[in-house]
Amino acid sequence: MTLDAMHWVWKHSRSRGNARLALLFVADQVRSSSCEVRLSYADFMQALNASRSVAKGAVQKAVEDGELQIIEQGKGTRSSLYSLPKAVGFIRPSTSSGPESGPLEGSRTGASGPESGPLGTNHDHASGPESGPQWAGIRPSSGPESGPHSPFPVPSKQEGGPEGPQHDHDYGIPRNVRPLIDAMTRAGLGYIRWPFEGNQWFVIEALIKKSGINAMTDFAVKVASRTSVESAKYFIPGWRQLAPLPPGYTPPSRDSPLAPLPPHCGELDCHPDSRLREIEDGDGLPVLVPCRLCHPSTQGVRP
Repeated sequence: MTLDAMHWVWKHSRSRGNARLALLFVADQVRSSSCEVRLSYADFMQALNASRSVAKGAVQKAVEDGELQIIEQGKGTRSSLYSLPKAVGFIRPSTSSGPESGPLEGSRTGASGPESGPLGTNHDHASGPESGPQWAGIRPSSGPESGPHSPFPVPSKQEGGPEGPQHDHDYGIPRNVRPLIDAMTRAGLGYIRWPFEGNQWFVIEALIKKSGINAMTDFAVKVASRTSVESAKYFIPGWRQLAPLPPGYTPPSRDSPLAPLPPHCGELDCHPDSRLREIEDGDGLPVLVPCRLCHPSTQGVRP
């Protein structure tokens, strides 16, 4: 699916510049015949290696050209659902099948063997899973089924090292830390690496107990919206400075009801996960402020 979508963008898209890079990034992430994938603006910023305003402009231009479609606006911690409508059903031509044909229904019946790369080169057959061009900030999948929003890095055999007691860990991640990683993944930070081992996790556990998952996730989203972040170690100095939870505070359980969030305003400069908007301060520098239309703090509901 990925290589077909990539081929369509390369050969048939009329987009240019950053809009074309945004389309190629979406095509590189699709894993279904519907050419749909959930992505956040943080993902586009990472892919284009650009600021939020540049990434937002690229996405908006691709949408205006009709080559990128927003199927579902992001809501809460759920990222927006994008689609490449003109690439649905498209199958790239086989190197031995003659002239290119239009979109086809059903499965491939060509005799060309395994899927080839975007340009049909045979040496790609031995390269493993489908992989498109390497764009700035995009990490190819490594290991079994680690998609673009994998909540944790898949350890390789070469890494080695102790993983701690297996009865209290999941892929080397303590159970007390798992809710934080899940929350950051839902907020669009699933690409963040967590390069901790053994006792190194104690620092994260202590910070969760001190300031809480919500505050740590909100801080990480704000930082990642301003600069490119690859490792969770980058957040630790800022997490240490977060205010402690109030005395007697009890975090809500998964079963406790929460007040409903207001609908997302739909504005392109409003992040659907954090409900923050980017504006310029008096010095012309970008700053993030709560959206007055849909941020919980402006609506009188609990975030």
